[in-house]
Amino acid sequence: MPSAARAARDAFTSGFYTRGVDAASYLDQGGATEDPFYVSVQTGALLPRVSLAVLQDDNVFLDPTNETANTSFLLVPGLLGIWGRPAGNHLYADYGLILPLYDSAEELDDRPSHLLRLGGNYQTGKSQIQGQLGYRRLEDVDTVVGARVSKRDWIGDLGLEHRLSGKSSAGLQGRAEMHEFDADEYVDYNRYYGAGRLYHRVSAKTQMFVQGGIGRDDPREVDEAASAADFYDLSLGVRGKQSPKFHATGRVGYMWRSYDEGAREDYSHWIASLEAESTPFGLATFSGELHADIRPSTDSSATDVVDQEAVLGASRRLFVERLRGNVSATFGQIDYSGGGEDGRTDRYWGFSAGADWWTRERFSFGLAYSYMRRDGDGGDGPEAQEATSYEQGRWTLRASWNY
Repeated sequence: MPSAARAARDAFTSGFYTRGVDAASYLDQGGATEDPFYVSVQTGALLPRVSLAVLQDDNVFLDPTNETANTSFLLVPGLLGIWGRPAGNHLYADYGLILPLYDSAEELDDRPSHLLRLGGNYQTGKSQIQGQLGYRRLEDVDTVVGARVSKRDWIGDLGLEHRLSGKSSAGLQGRAEMHEFDADEYVDYNRYYGAGRLYHRVSAKTQMFVQGGIGRDDPREVDEAASAADFYDLSLGVRGKQSPKFHATGRVGYMWRSYDEGAREDYSHWIASLEAESTPFGLATFSGELHADIRPSTDSSATDVVDQEAVLGASRRLFVERLRGNVSATFGQIDYSGGGEDGRTDRYWGFSAGADWWTRERFSFGLAYSYMRRDGDGGDGPEAQEATSYEQGRWTLRASWNY
């Protein structure tokens, strides 16, 4: 478990899920880039892990005026089971828990958080199919919502790819999502999406692709039907390793939305999910991410929200092999469309810095600080804008054992 994640992101997950499968990939490649694993994966493995973390937040509820500090002690165990090699045919199950041991702020939820991922990959000479199911129950700050929320997410992915020729292949992608909030003030919704892809190999290890998809956002509350919409997107993407020291994966495109409510005009915006990483000097690794997506608004402020975010990061060895430092900077904005906040734009920025030290093969310690500030644009006048703005800082200290 890394001690420093992206600014104001939860420190216990990598993207949506736990990071056990990422650890298994590093293990399979024979490296210890992220975790001190030195166990070979042959036909299967069970990889337990546990961390004890202390968090110090200076604004745990993201309140604009009445900031509440909190100190948390958390126990974070996990277990990855994998059968097969990550680079080939395999099945895996990854489960993690976040157990609150102590919170100085009494208003916080004391229930444990659960993170589960099940999946597999099967490939033949010309075809490959992969799928995964995920569940997460987590309470933490949410940059888009602008509050501390407790929610449950279910996600299922299925992908199929078939090679058409030496340089071309075709694929199908499918995803289903369910998002539920514990608080009644937020709107639960489902998302369904399917897409087709055409790949073309432009170099030995790089493929470009074009993707066209269709989907639906479906709020569960009847009175929130204004945000129910069908959507279509078209994008251009890349995957692979463009050079020995650089690789980029993801897509950039455009989305069009058509709403069930006839009075609502159609809406469109650019979208992106792109990540890149480079090691130009050998010791340091530089990374960049670009994300943009349109989602139904989870409160009554608008019909849709568009979250656009850019993240820059760097990590490298510090002085000795077992000590690594990392920094990141985040810049983003949230556009509101429809409803009472139509045309509103909130901007946010943040940074994180941390260090990880492996004292032994399986033991490590980490220290990190992250900061996030959001400048709101809600209402008229400085007072209304101040009421939608906040800042938060978080210290994280952890001790980890990984098998």
